[in-house]
Amino acid sequence: MPAWKEAERRVAKFLGAFRTPLSGSNSHLTSGDIVHPTIYAEVKYRKRFAVLTQMVQVRKLAAKESKVPIMVLQQAGHKRRYYVVAEQDLLKLLEAVNENLS
Repeated sequence: MPAWKEAERRVAKFLGAFRTPLSGSNSHLTSGDIVHPTIYAEVKYRKRFAVLTQMVQVRKLAAKESKVPIMVLQQAGHKRRYYVVAEQDLLKLLEAVNENLS
C-alpha cells in the first residue's frame, strides 16, 4: 500500500472516520480524503514541508519551558489564522484553550 494511502487511513482513524474510496472528487461521498459527517480533511503527504522544518525549532524552545508547541500562521492583509500543532499535542492545546475560556 502506498505511504500516502496509509497516512490517509491513520488520519481517518484518529478522527473516527474512514478513508474516501477512490480519489477524492471521483467519490460520490466527498471530495475530501476522509469521510466524516462534520470534518473535511485533505491529507498532504510529502518528504518535506517548510512549515514543519520551522516547527522543529518551535518544539525545542517549547520543551525547554515544558509548554505545548504550536505555530500560528497569518498571512499579511488577511484576518484568518491557522494553527500548526502536532497530533499528540492537540488535546493538550484544546485543554489549555478551554481553561482560558472558563
